[in-house]
Amino acid sequence: MSTGLWRDYAHMLNLAVSVLERTDPEPAWHLVLAELARGMHAQAVSLTQARYAERTGRVLAWKSRFTVAQDYLDALTVRQIHAGNPLVAHYTSAKDRTPLSASQIMGKRAWLRSRSHRLARSTLGAHMLGIPLPAPAGVARGFVLHHAQDDFTAEEIAYARRVQPLLIGIDGHYRALERWRTAATCEAPGAGAAVAPAERAAEVGLTPRQLAVLALLAKAMPATAIAHRLHISPRTAHKHIEGIYRKLGTCDRLSTVMRAQSLGLLPPPSPEARPPSAG
Repeated sequence: MSTGLWRDYAHMLNLAVSVLERTDPEPAWHLVLAELARGMHAQAVSLTQARYAERTGRVLAWKSRFTVAQDYLDALTVRQIHAGNPLVAHYTSAKDRTPLSASQIMGKRAWLRSRSHRLARSTLGAHMLGIPLPAPAGVARGFVLHHAQDDFTAEEIAYARRVQPLLIGIDGHYRALERWRTAATCEAPGAGAAVAPAERAAEVGLTPRQLAVLALLAKAMPATAIAHRLHISPRTAHKHIEGIYRKLGTCDRLSTVMRAQSLGLLPPPSPEARPPSAG
């Protein structure tokens, strides 16, 4: 790996650490997208989710040198799907999750003659590269980067593959927080008005990273499964769990989930829910 590639990877690694340690639980995708654009020399980069079979898609976050509106980006995503965009087609049909450029998937000549290329050339950039994230079957979710003139170089593609695990970890963290925030948006016990979940978490000193782990603990996931979901080591997962125990004054998973429910950090259990083990 070249010196430049190591340097760019170090920038993204440092950013990933700082993003995951932010006290604000809201996604900081603008920081991640800006660093991706810099490292990949891209004039536009988006976090996009699409379904090729249904011909639907939307842009979740973006960074561009141009002034663009959300409606325009969502409509452009759908137009790309109808034009046979190779990134969406590939990542919804194949199990391959390797970052690839459109020309790598289709072949350079076929890509340059395609409707998708003509559309890209007249909008955000003539060449495209995808960095996929984990997604359900039939769904393509990930980052799409654009170059205006030249295709992506071998070094840029190597950089994309190098930072992909960091991006997967950040995405897993934010998705766990989103599920927690949705589930925890209920009235705090004994309160007449709704209290923001983030405020309740701040009162007991839980960090967004610990909240992501707590949300998975409530699903009865063992530390190894939590580590896999958040793309961290089992040892790190155990450390987060120990930190949650300490801040909530508990000693096992069952009492931790029950305590979190009593504080309004987790929704009350449904009658059919299976409680987490006490281990």
